Amino acid sequence: MTQDRGMDGRNAARAPFPRRSRRRWTLAGGCVGAWLLLYLIAGSVISATLLLAALAATAAIAVVFLRSMGVTRDHPWIRQLASRPWRDGQDVLRVAMNHLPDVFVVAPSGALFAPNVVEIQLNPEDLASLCDRIELSVVTASVTEFYEEQIAKYRARFATPERAEVYLLADEWVPRGRYRLRQGHPATAAAQREFAYAVPRYSDADADLNEWDWREPGPDLTIVDAHTLTDSGTATVMENTVPPVPVLRLITGDLVAQTRMTGAEAGRGSVDLVLPNVSTISRKHARFAFSEGRWWVTNLGMNGLTVNGTPAETEQPLTDGDTIRWGSRPDAVTSRVEIG
Repeated sequence: MTQDRGMDGRNAARAPFPRRSRRRWTLAGGCVGAWLLLYLIAGSVISATLLLAALAATAAIAVVFLRSMGVTRDHPWIRQLASRPWRDGQDVLRVAMNHLPDVFVVAPSGALFAPNVVEIQLNPEDLASLCDRIELSVVTASVTEFYEEQIAKYRARFATPERAEVYLLADEWVPRGRYRLRQGHPATAAAQREFAYAVPRYSDADADLNEWDWREPGPDLTIVDAHTLTDSGTATVMENTVPPVPVLRLITGDLVAQTRMTGAEAGRGSVDLVLPNVSTISRKHARFAFSEGRWWVTNLGMNGLTVNGTPAETEQPLTDGDTIRWGSRPDAVTSRVEIG
């Protein structure tokens, strides 16, 4: 039996599991689990099957009744049940990035095609909380770089010769803590690169001035940032260019790890920046973020972290040539930081 290989002789990368297939397998697994539970309770194969059928029929009738009453997936009750309020904007973005391969298209020949432009829709509150921590232009550049890495990982091909781009939009119909992925439009992506636009809510007398109305992207304006309000309270439009993110490089002995992706995690586990597999280094030891024109490090491990000999209790700025010790012990592994 021969094994399929790519053009370079290596094993061909498997296509990502389609979301619809994952849902079907999840539903099938839930049905099997429910049947086993009913079997343990009833002690009979026939009784368990009948009870499962009765529950399925009841659920179907409930769905039909709710739809007849106008309760669909866009209803506030359903959206509230679907929300994940414990996730902030950065958590939602991290989950969405892990599912970027879901937008790939599988051709009949088995080849993978990647859209050149991808749109990530977030709840306005999640997008605003993300912008409070990291500049959106930096986030866009980092997510686009990660998308290109996924394309290379799965050996997908672009349908058109244009460059890859991932952009974020606010959509009030997306529940908090959730996201929506879809193929984007080049015109919308170009508008987002040029402008950032947001206005405060003044429609209601009791409206909170800290809330924002996020408008749908048009040919000349795109909602991308919640930081365009002047001191006078008027809405402004500003040019939003994407500055280059300098490479962050960790040199640990003979091991070199580097990234341009903000929010990258370092450790000895399944992370973006892999460190030596020693006991003083946690599986997820630190997070590196690019903000305000510089790189910052935040300790995530239980063993502690020092920057130039000073314990990093909070987020610490980094400069080229800094030294990071992975642990509080004097003999802990150290890394030299190179930026640029």
